[in-house]
Amino acid sequence: MNKKNSFNNIFNHFFNVKMVYLILIIISIILIINFINNYNITNLNFIRIEPSLKIKESPYLNLDNEIHYLYWTGGYDSTYRLCEMLIVEKKKVQPLYVTLPLDNDCVTEEACKKLWVRRNRKEEREAMNQIVKLLHTNFPYTRKTLLPTIEIKKEIADSEFNMEFEEQFYKNNLWPRKRRKHQYLFLAKFAYYHKKFIDIGVLGIHKRSKFGKYLKRNLFKKNNNLYIKDINHPLGYLLFPLYGRTKEDLLVSAKKYKFDNILKLTWSCWFPKDGKACKKCPMCRERII
Repeated sequence: MNKKNSFNNIFNHFFNVKMVYLILIIISIILIINFINNYNITNLNFIRIEPSLKIKESPYLNLDNEIHYLYWTGGYDSTYRLCEMLIVEKKKVQPLYVTLPLDNDCVTEEACKKLWVRRNRKEEREAMNQIVKLLHTNFPYTRKTLLPTIEIKKEIADSEFNMEFEEQFYKNNLWPRKRRKHQYLFLAKFAYYHKKFIDIGVLGIHKRSKFGKYLKRNLFKKNNNLYIKDINHPLGYLLFPLYGRTKEDLLVSAKKYKFDNILKLTWSCWFPKDGKACKKCPMCRERII
C-alpha cells in the first residue's frame, strides 16, 4: 500500500510539473501572438525593395548592414558628406541620386515649362563623374568602399502607401503652405518605405522655420550622426549629419583631411548657361569655393 501511495505521489508530482510547463508554454504563445498583432506592421517590411530600382542591375541597395546610404547630387554639401563618410569615417557608401522632380508637379524636369525648375542634371552628372575619379586617384581605397551610384528615376509603385504617407507627412505641418510639393516628401518616403537610414547632406535649414525648430528639438546624436528621436515619424529614416554646421565649417574640415580640392569640382547652379554657372541664382550666391 505504501508503494502504491509512493507511486501515486511521484505520478501526481510529475503530472503537476508537466501541467505547469504546459501552462507556461500556452501563456508564452499567447503573449507572442499578441505582440505580433500589436506590433507596427510597417516595421516588419524592412526588406521591401521597390521593383523600379532594377535590383538585378543594382544589387547594392540591399540588406548589408555595413553599407551606409547617402542622397548625393554632386553639390557642395552632399559631396562634403560623401567625402566625410569615405575618408574620415572610413565607411562603405551607397550614393543615391534622385532624378525625379522633387519640388514641383511636373512629370519630368526636361519637359517642364515652369520657371523655377532645375536645369542642371547634365552638369551634376559630369561633376559626380569627376569627383569619383579624383576620389579614386587621391584615396585609392575608395575603389572598394564607394559603390556605384544608383539613380532613382521612378516613384514608389505602392499607391496606397504613397497616399497614406503623404497624408501623415503634411499632417505634421512643418512646411510652408505655399509649397504644394516639398522635396522632403519623396526623400523621406523612399527611406521610410525601404526602412533604410539615409544621410541627407543639407545645411540650408532656416532655424526659425517650423522644420528647423522641429529638428532642434528632436535630433539626437548617435554614432557621429544625427537621428530623429521618433523612428515612426515620416522623417524618421532621414539622417541629418550636417545640421548645425556652416559651409565654412565644412571647408575647414575638408582642408584638414585634404579633400578640399574635391569640393572645387562640385556643382551648385540650377540654371547653367552653356555649361557654366549663371552666378545669379541662390545656389550660386551661396557658393564659397
